[in-house]
Amino acid sequence: MKKLLLLIIVVSFSVSYSYGQQDPQFTQNMYNKLFPNPAVAGANGSICATLLGREQWVGFEGRPQTYLFSIHGPVKLLHGGIGLSIAQDNLAQISDLHLKASYSYHHSFPFGEINGGIGLGMVQKTIGTAWIPPTNLPDAQIPVAGIAQSVFDLDLGVYFSNDKVYAGISSTHVPSATVAEKSAAFRIARHYYLMAGYSMPLTQSIELQPSIFVKSDGAHAQMDLNAIAVYNDLFFGGLTYRFQDAVSIMAGVDYGLSGTGIAGGTLRFGYAYDVTTNKLSSGSTGSHEIVLNYCFNIPKKMKITRHKSVRYL
Repeated sequence: MKKLLLLIIVVSFSVSYSYGQQDPQFTQNMYNKLFPNPAVAGANGSICATLLGREQWVGFEGRPQTYLFSIHGPVKLLHGGIGLSIAQDNLAQISDLHLKASYSYHHSFPFGEINGGIGLGMVQKTIGTAWIPPTNLPDAQIPVAGIAQSVFDLDLGVYFSNDKVYAGISSTHVPSATVAEKSAAFRIARHYYLMAGYSMPLTQSIELQPSIFVKSDGAHAQMDLNAIAVYNDLFFGGLTYRFQDAVSIMAGVDYGLSGTGIAGGTLRFGYAYDVTTNKLSSGSTGSHEIVLNYCFNIPKKMKITRHKSVRYL
């Protein structure tokens, strides 16, 4: 059973073009909006940095391992916000490095703010050589010698938010570039995302935050339904159901730091555990994911005004 991931890799190489969902998968997408949608940059008016780590399908050799860092914030001179995302996604001998810078233009309306965003960067795909291929390879074109190549990448997105609601639609890997090495070629599939959420007070101390996250590569789609309860703006916990894949339990804490600027702000720690519900459940003990997020505001400088005394007019 633990050889299943190697079999998946070999089968995926048996054709000259490899398709499928290639973007990293996360459970706590509500705390990681920038990576799939560049229009989120600076949307909450704060400078926010996020670290995220995920170990998927624990129990399998060569299981997916994903690490991400992102930072974004508003820039008044640009009438919007800027951001940076770096993600490393590993699956056995396949490794994808995503690096992209984002800009979003913000426009305010009485009912909320609408942002349009663009992300520019690169994707580096690496296929290692530290594996022993079967003697009866299904296709001679399988790149036993490995591949390491980078291609240009472009993301586009739109994002709406106000005090209670957020919604966004975006596309990553718009050029759908191809990584080619001799007889083997791998296309970076274009992906589409839809996200939406709502904050609904239940009592004076409890707030319910339902949300939805949909992703597709044009051939297949997957949807996450999330429900998180927040207690006293401090503790949070909830559930996620990812259709035909997993049920997830989430919990964490939002800790407010006293002070101004970098010394102040809000520090969030969240943990998610996925119970696998697909055919991999018999060989996996689940997936683990940790997110660390820090947001702060830069205090505005006080404007000094001077007035002449009426005695000297």
